[in-house]
Amino acid sequence: MPHRFFIASHDQQKAKQLRSDLIGQGHVVTSRWITDDERFDLGMGVYTNKELAYWACVNVEDVIEATAGVILMAEPHSQSGGKHVETGIALGLGRSVFVLGEIENIFHHHPRCHVCPTTFLLLDRIMRYA
Repeated sequence: MPHRFFIASHDQQKAKQLRSDLIGQGHVVTSRWITDDERFDLGMGVYTNKELAYWACVNVEDVIEATAGVILMAEPHSQSGGKHVETGIALGLGRSVFVLGEIENIFHHHPRCHVCPTTFLLLDRIMRYA
């Protein structure tokens, strides 16, 4: 059964690949930042406050639109905390969170969080997700 996922990451290129993998399985990815934000890789300093507010609102909308939840690409030592906010929104909505990589914080121990160390295991877990 296809699901709707939001991908949270600090690496737009890796997120694009995961998006492609999920679409290939018949799922929908709601994360507009992956395809629509052409300046993402340049860092937050290239945006105005108004643009940052816009992308914050878009990301919240896209998390809410994701019926299955958030796929968090765990990246230790990353600087922005946006992916953790998106994780919290998903958990607050009663949605699942799939962590690709290693546990980064206490909320990754939540019963609705599923930690998958590799993309292969993540995609397999999603295929079995009901």
